[in-house]
Amino acid sequence: MTIALQKIICAVDFSAASDFVVRYAAAMHSRSAELIILSVAPEENNDGTFLKKHLHEFSRYSDMLSQNKAHAIFTVQYGAPAAVILDYAKAQNADMILLGSHGNTAIARLLVGSTAETVMRKAFCPVVILKTPANTLTTAE
Repeated sequence: MTIALQKIICAVDFSAASDFVVRYAAAMHSRSAELIILSVAPEENNDGTFLKKHLHEFSRYSDMLSQNKAHAIFTVQYGAPAAVILDYAKAQNADMILLGSHGNTAIARLLVGSTAETVMRKAFCPVVILKTPANTLTTAE
Protein backbone atom coordinates (compact mmCIF):
# COMPACT_ATOMS: atom_id res chain seq x y z
CA MET A 1 0.00 0.00 0.00
CA THR A 2 1.38 3.38 -1.00
CA ILE A 3 0.23 6.55 0.70
CA ALA A 4 0.72 9.80 -1.18
CA LEU A 5 1.94 12.46 1.20
CA GLN A 6 0.65 15.88 0.30
CA LYS A 7 1.98 17.97 3.18
CA ILE A 8 5.02 17.24 5.36
CA ILE A 9 5.97 19.37 8.38
CA CYS A 10 9.70 19.25 9.09
CA ALA A 11 10.32 20.75 12.54
CA VAL A 12 13.79 22.20 13.06
CA ASP A 13 15.77 23.85 15.85
CA PHE A 14 18.96 24.58 13.84
CA SER A 15 20.88 21.75 15.53
CA ALA A 16 22.87 18.97 13.84
CA ALA A 17 19.80 16.75 14.32
CA SER A 18 17.77 19.30 12.34
CA ASP A 19 20.38 19.38 9.58
CA PHE A 20 20.01 15.61 9.26
CA VAL A 21 16.20 15.87 9.14
CA VAL A 22 16.29 18.54 6.41
CA ARG A 23 18.70 16.45 4.32
CA TYR A 24 16.45 13.41 4.78
CA ALA A 25 13.33 15.37 3.87
CA ALA A 26 15.01 16.78 0.77
CA ALA A 27 16.10 13.36 -0.43
CA MET A 28 12.95 11.45 0.44
CA HIS A 29 9.95 13.68 -0.14
CA SER A 30 7.80 13.36 -3.20
CA ARG A 31 8.04 16.22 -5.66
CA SER A 32 4.28 16.60 -5.37
CA ALA A 33 4.36 16.94 -1.58
CA GLU A 34 4.48 20.33 0.08
CA LEU A 35 7.43 20.46 2.47
CA ILE A 36 7.15 22.98 5.30
CA ILE A 37 10.25 23.74 7.38
CA LEU A 38 8.91 24.86 10.77
CA SER A 39 10.99 26.54 13.45
CA VAL A 40 9.49 27.32 16.84
CA ALA A 41 10.79 30.24 18.88
CA PRO A 42 9.98 31.17 22.46
CA GLU A 43 7.10 33.62 22.75
CA GLU A 44 9.43 36.29 24.17
CA ASN A 45 11.28 36.34 20.82
CA ASN A 46 8.17 37.41 18.94
CA ASP A 47 9.74 40.80 18.13
CA GLY A 48 11.51 39.55 15.01
CA THR A 49 14.96 39.06 16.56
CA PHE A 50 14.71 35.27 16.24
CA LEU A 51 13.99 35.49 12.54
CA LYS A 52 16.82 37.95 11.91
CA LYS A 53 19.25 35.87 13.98
CA HIS A 54 18.46 32.64 12.13
CA LEU A 55 17.90 33.89 8.59
CA HIS A 56 21.29 32.47 7.55
CA GLU A 57 20.19 29.04 8.87
CA PHE A 58 17.08 29.14 6.69
CA SER A 59 19.30 30.06 3.75
CA ARG A 60 21.56 27.09 4.53
CA TYR A 61 18.53 24.78 4.64
CA SER A 62 17.38 26.22 1.33
CA ASP A 63 20.75 25.29 -0.16
CA MET A 64 20.42 21.72 1.19
CA LEU A 65 16.97 21.41 -0.33
CA SER A 66 17.92 22.84 -3.70
CA GLN A 67 20.71 20.26 -4.08
CA ASN A 68 17.93 17.67 -4.30
CA LYS A 69 15.63 19.93 -6.33
CA ALA A 70 13.27 19.99 -3.35
CA HIS A 71 11.12 23.03 -2.68
CA ALA A 72 9.94 24.13 0.74
CA ILE A 73 8.07 26.80 2.62
CA PHE A 74 9.84 28.23 5.67
CA THR A 75 7.87 29.40 8.67
CA VAL A 76 8.52 30.56 12.23
CA GLN A 77 5.88 30.15 14.91
CA TYR A 78 6.09 31.25 18.54
CA GLY A 79 5.32 29.35 21.74
CA ALA A 80 6.05 25.99 23.39
CA PRO A 81 7.66 23.75 20.73
CA ALA A 82 5.56 20.58 21.09
CA ALA A 83 2.26 22.45 21.32
CA VAL A 84 3.11 24.70 18.38
CA ILE A 85 4.22 21.78 16.18
CA LEU A 86 1.03 19.86 16.96
CA ASP A 87 -1.25 22.88 16.44
CA TYR A 88 0.49 23.94 13.24
CA ALA A 89 0.39 20.42 11.78
CA LYS A 90 -3.31 20.14 12.55
CA ALA A 91 -4.08 23.59 11.11
CA GLN A 92 -2.16 22.70 7.95
CA ASN A 93 -3.80 19.25 7.76
CA ALA A 94 -0.33 17.68 7.58
CA ASP A 95 0.13 14.13 6.39
CA MET A 96 3.38 13.64 8.32
CA ILE A 97 5.63 15.34 10.87
CA LEU A 98 9.41 14.87 10.71
CA LEU A 99 11.55 15.54 13.79
CA GLY A 100 15.15 14.92 14.75
CA SER A 101 16.34 13.23 17.91
CA HIS A 102 19.32 14.64 19.76
CA GLY A 103 20.23 11.22 21.16
CA ASN A 104 20.20 12.35 24.77
CA THR A 105 21.55 10.25 27.62
CA ALA A 106 19.44 7.58 29.31
CA ILE A 107 18.69 9.91 32.21
CA ALA A 108 17.37 12.62 29.90
CA ARG A 109 15.21 10.08 28.04
CA LEU A 110 13.53 9.17 31.33
CA LEU A 111 12.21 12.69 31.65
CA VAL A 112 8.70 12.84 30.26
CA GLY A 113 7.88 15.81 28.11
CA SER A 114 10.60 16.09 25.49
CA THR A 115 9.36 17.71 22.31
CA ALA A 116 9.75 14.60 20.15
CA GLU A 117 8.02 12.33 22.67
CA THR A 118 5.12 14.72 23.16
CA VAL A 119 4.60 15.21 19.44
CA MET A 120 4.77 11.45 18.84
CA ARG A 121 2.20 10.71 21.55
CA LYS A 122 -0.30 13.44 20.65
CA ALA A 123 -0.09 13.88 16.88
CA PHE A 124 -3.11 13.11 14.70
CA CYS A 125 -0.87 12.11 11.77
CA PRO A 126 2.20 9.86 11.45
CA VAL A 127 5.38 11.15 13.08
CA VAL A 128 8.87 10.18 11.97
CA ILE A 129 11.61 10.76 14.52
CA LEU A 130 15.04 10.44 12.96
CA LYS A 131 17.90 9.50 15.23
CA THR A 132 20.91 11.45 14.11
CA PRO A 133 23.95 9.26 13.39
CA ALA A 134 26.78 10.06 15.81
CA ASN A 135 29.16 11.03 12.99
CA THR A 136 26.86 13.89 11.88
CA LEU A 137 26.57 15.66 15.23
CA THR A 138 29.23 18.26 14.56
CA THR A 139 28.33 21.47 12.75
CA ALA A 140 30.14 24.69 12.12
CA GLU A 141 28.66 27.54 14.06
